[in-house]
Amino acid sequence: MNPKKVMVVYGGVSPEHDVAVVTAWQVMHALKKAGFEVMPVYISKGGSWYLGDDKFLDSKSYQNNKKLISGAKEIILSPESERGVLQKGWWNFGMTEKQPDVIFPVVHGRGGEDGTLQGLFEMSGIPYVGCGVTASAVKIDKYLAKIIAKSIGIDVLPDRLVVKGEKMMTAERKEMKFPVMVKPVGLGSSIGLSRVEKEKDLNDALEVAFCYDRRVIIEEALCDFVEVNISIMGNGPYEVSMTEHPMASSQVLSFSDKYEGQVKQKGMAGAKRLIPADVKPEVIKKIEKYTVDYFRAIGGKGIARVDYMVSKSGKIYFNEINTMPGSLAFYLWAASGVSFEELVKRLVNFALEEKKSKKSLINTFESNILAGFANLGLKGGKV
Repeated sequence: MNPKKVMVVYGGVSPEHDVAVVTAWQVMHALKKAGFEVMPVYISKGGSWYLGDDKFLDSKSYQNNKKLISGAKEIILSPESERGVLQKGWWNFGMTEKQPDVIFPVVHGRGGEDGTLQGLFEMSGIPYVGCGVTASAVKIDKYLAKIIAKSIGIDVLPDRLVVKGEKMMTAERKEMKFPVMVKPVGLGSSIGLSRVEKEKDLNDALEVAFCYDRRVIIEEALCDFVEVNISIMGNGPYEVSMTEHPMASSQVLSFSDKYEGQVKQKGMAGAKRLIPADVKPEVIKKIEKYTVDYFRAIGGKGIARVDYMVSKSGKIYFNEINTMPGSLAFYLWAASGVSFEELVKRLVNFALEEKKSKKSLINTFESNILAGFANLGLKGGKV
């Protein structure tokens, strides 16, 4: 039996492009070890798709992107079901020799983790790893993600939404309790995030955040807390991992804490952390329950990492969810007894199971609406 072909789509037009490449290296090597045939598809920072070979799995190749994509096949994924991957030719696009059995998207942030790629995959009819359109769209919007958490009984810190071009009233500023966190709504990896101690520094923080998104949240900062993260996987019922307490160099877990100065190619797995998190067992039990409840509420599939803050008094606050977490949060699953190879194998199987489940749904509905509409004309009645 031939090994299943897994097309790993990674990179993307996003400030988190480089982080996605690191995660993709890890995923592709794990897939190969697990016995899959890997089809690397690199999305450049300009948005072009390239189908590569084994050199795409070598981290050194990305030191010269022009050399990397030289000779690679430029492709597109057709939104037309059953057409699959199309290769650019002299005059047009034609089907590639190999077609994927499963797509494994590894694009962090906008243009990949926000439902846009997932929508394309849905139309293509090819099974794909991870959350669908709705859950991905919720993930990318920190403001909406918190609203959903609050609606199912999980505490969140007070915040306010600021839209670029709208002026904040003086009264609104006076009502704020400093310090605050200023965050671009649709971005991760701590990019564009600032902690503001005094009102006079708020404008500068907003200016930075608005460079990355048109919508920003200003959130009351929690002092003296422990960040606790957990991963979840499955299509339901779900399985949760061990918890972690990521160690920050300051009051904010920065991009540098997460990715820079770490062991080569480790990405999020190279950051400093305490596993399991040093909080009371009853707190961990609540976090596990909240995570399952939340993932179920948004229709989560595949994998995610959910981040919480625990106050000194033990109160738990939802922070955010990542539906394609850096390094797939495999360090949490390794601590839970699941190897990286086993993790990617399960995720591919979840994708195939989800595709099979969707086939049982009815996608058409016979009616005489069009015939009646044609007879009555445009003014004939309500649709």
